[in-house]
Amino acid sequence: MEDERIIMLLESRDEAGLDEVLRKYAAQAARLARRLLSDEGAAVECLNDALLVLWQRIPPEKPRYLGAYWLKIVRNLALKQLRHDLAQKRRPAALLPLDELAKALPAVDLDSVLAAKRLLGLIEKFLRQQSALNRALFLRRYWYLEDTEEIAGRFGLTCGAVEARLFRLRQRLAAFLQKEGVEI
Repeated sequence: MEDERIIMLLESRDEAGLDEVLRKYAAQAARLARRLLSDEGAAVECLNDALLVLWQRIPPEKPRYLGAYWLKIVRNLALKQLRHDLAQKRRPAALLPLDELAKALPAVDLDSVLAAKRLLGLIEKFLRQQSALNRALFLRRYWYLEDTEEIAGRFGLTCGAVEARLFRLRQRLAAFLQKEGVEI
């Protein structure tokens, strides 16, 4: 079913819209939640919470890309749960991609909404200047938190090639941000 039709179902408060969201996007959302939370029960709870948030937001919101919209909700809820868990535990392996990326990002107070929005805009600008393959590799690693083996298989590359491209992308991102006046 097309996203527009699913959104119409959600706007008319038809629960079949939620079933369609699950049918179409649950596998990808579950992988993302499991990567961040490393616990099947927590991942399932995250997906259920994300469905509730989606139900509450549509209407009034009408997302252009339903899949990306719901995956963002899932990711944000999983990160919120992860922050809560980290307050009590050591860093899980799922955060390794974010640790890698942190070395190319500025040491600014990301709690500041303005700093975070500016940084996001600059990263988006940087990604628009990259090839489609490099953009996809970057997003798969740092947004979807896929490991390099999974990315390599998806794009028909070796793990070494993926790691080298990501390393060069992080270097270029750091240089780009410095050129834009952001302290690293």
